[in-house]
Amino acid sequence: MSVYTKVEPDELFTFLQRYSIGKLIHYAGISAGVTNTNYWLETEMGQYVLTLFEHLDNAGLDYVLGLQHHLADKGVNCTAPIVDNEGLLFSPLNHKLATIVNRIPGSVCRNPAVDQCRQIGAELARFHLAGLSYKNHKSNSRGLNWWKSISQQLHDVLDDADLNLINLVIEDFELTDLADLPQGALHGDLFHDNVLFDGDCLGGIIDFDYACYDYLIYDMAVTANDWCIDSEGALLPEKMSSFIAAYNEVRLLQACELTALPIMLEVAALRFWLSRLHDFNFPLKGELTFVKDPVEFRKMLLLRREKPISFTNTKTGKYSSE
Repeated sequence: MSVYTKVEPDELFTFLQRYSIGKLIHYAGISAGVTNTNYWLETEMGQYVLTLFEHLDNAGLDYVLGLQHHLADKGVNCTAPIVDNEGLLFSPLNHKLATIVNRIPGSVCRNPAVDQCRQIGAELARFHLAGLSYKNHKSNSRGLNWWKSISQQLHDVLDDADLNLINLVIEDFELTDLADLPQGALHGDLFHDNVLFDGDCLGGIIDFDYACYDYLIYDMAVTANDWCIDSEGALLPEKMSSFIAAYNEVRLLQACELTALPIMLEVAALRFWLSRLHDFNFPLKGELTFVKDPVEFRKMLLLRREKPISFTNTKTGKYSSE
């Protein structure tokens, strides 16, 4: 959510004529995050977030914003795009495609406790169930082909040990039988800073930039790798069990999904390691930008390979590490 594209007051005034949300009172850039340009908006009718998309095209936004609209209609706690006066979910602003979404009350929980892990597990399951009826499909832009492409781009800046680790994980993934794994709409980036809590209660899910159609268990792996860990990136049994058990109460996990979870935890760590390596070595230029450290995901990936998990009780989410 860094500010890459500056929006001048007169540009914003013209853009807001498309909406029936009242006169602008105040707006300010949001410096946290790394993907898009975001501004807080306050108007006579309420508070919103304006997003200018730095990477997504029309087709991508049709999927991402349509999914948010669909999920919100199904009762999932998430941001929903405001429909403009022409019935559109997005339109051009300063040579970028832009949208306005409702501002969810609450703040980021910096160190999720067991109860927060339980809440996000249940909400993610509701997300996945609601997403099954979403008819639009968009492949994962950060999937297998991207892993291979980015690793090639990084070839000259990584040492042999890192390149070998990346190749081994990709090979293991390609050898995994994925045929029976359920697929559907997923968030793809459900870190704790993409969820707001209003006091002790989950307020809503935000930032759907990497939403796509893929394996549901992969989405769980991405989430667990951020919510259910200690400071070194190791999975914490109580948090992990709470997360899985809460998810399982809403949407029953299949045996093949639990079997695939260890490799999905690996490739989820790989995906964000590669992403951060790329951003670190090939940074975008912006007015306010923030590049995250890739090292933590390298450590996490090594941990997932050294201590894969296996389940002793699928109903409670209880597992053991080898």
